[in-house]
Amino acid sequence: MSQPQPKAAEGVDPPDRAVRPAPESDLLLARQPIFDRDLAVWGYEVLFRDRAGERYTGDAMTAEVLLRTGLDVGMESLVGRKRACINVTRAYLTGEREFPLPYEQTVLEIHPTVERNADLVEGARELSAKGYMLALDNYVYQPGDEPLLELVNMVKVDLGAAGIPKLPEQVERCCRYGALLVAVKVETKEQLIASKDAGFNMFQGHFLSRPTGIPGQTLSPNRMSCLRLIQALSDPEIPSSDVQRIIETDPGLSVRFLRAAGAGAASGLRRRLNSIREGVVLMGEHRMKAWVMLMLLADAGTGVPEQLAIAMTRARLCELIARDIRPELEHSAFTVGLVSALDLLMGVPIEEVLANLSLTEELRAAVTEGAGRFGYILGDVLAWEQGLAIQLKSGLSAPRLNELGIEALRWANFVCDSLEDSHPG
Repeated sequence: MSQPQPKAAEGVDPPDRAVRPAPESDLLLARQPIFDRDLAVWGYEVLFRDRAGERYTGDAMTAEVLLRTGLDVGMESLVGRKRACINVTRAYLTGEREFPLPYEQTVLEIHPTVERNADLVEGARELSAKGYMLALDNYVYQPGDEPLLELVNMVKVDLGAAGIPKLPEQVERCCRYGALLVAVKVETKEQLIASKDAGFNMFQGHFLSRPTGIPGQTLSPNRMSCLRLIQALSDPEIPSSDVQRIIETDPGLSVRFLRAAGAGAASGLRRRLNSIREGVVLMGEHRMKAWVMLMLLADAGTGVPEQLAIAMTRARLCELIARDIRPELEHSAFTVGLVSALDLLMGVPIEEVLANLSLTEELRAAVTEGAGRFGYILGDVLAWEQGLAIQLKSGLSAPRLNELGIEALRWANFVCDSLEDSHPG
């Protein structure tokens, strides 16, 4: 099926950074954020799996991963300005194979199955001298590890395997060597608190990307106001003049919109704009609505910035899938993806969010039950987001879903950077 081309007037995707079409492959992408103690995203672990859900292993498969990461996808698309943590095989760690990715953004993870010996230590020393950060993945202490512990920058400890009572011992042993300690598989609030108290520097796990709301918590007035504006902006019949008035009545929003519109110009070059109307024309009506919704959510949300990135990626990927299979659905698909992430951003259960939105029954069923054509699209997006291997329901192939997922990530990274740059002060 031929793919409809993005409208140039929408202007959020700089054309000089277009995603290269990925070759057909069974390789699927997943990434998981790594947070610092302030719950700001430090970097991402980048995972590649086959369609059965297994991690790629072996030199040939690792070579394909690195080729896809460096050439087909690009580091900027995957992680933006952050670091990427990638598991590599012994051949790359010992220098038998040349590692192709830039040292400034790459952390090489040493899996526990990699044999520890003098060749590994020497290879790690050479990679460290080139500027690469090194990490021991899923680490459990083994006698004789001291030479590696002296070289690595990070030690990742699986909380499930280590157990909370043993965390202080792990910290004490590793802190002798000055490595950053990363708590992996943080699945509960108790694990997060315990690992923080034990002295871990960074944290990784599904708990940190889940909704932060608690049962019974309700929307504050400013977030209800935000939802009302999002409801209006989601209406395909709302005139662009009404959207323009929404922007103009909020001075802070006006400044951010002008800066973001200038950064997202169709030419790919930053430019100064003289009016909101000029920004609306430059961006295009649909993309302008999306930007304003995301700005409102960024200001009203309660979650960590990564949750906004998740919402952006999810909404954009829903839109891109719809554009491929049913172009007339793309605008509503964006709304479904965004609404499905509002519990992340608003800090309340999704039922509370939906009670304040006048969605059609079709869109509501897609978000709550995964039903219907929009529900199938959303289900595939959620599976991709979590790196799950399932039978896709939207009608898209797995390689194409992966390709569109990379494009959605790239867009979300660009939007996050633009929103950050456009924030007053």
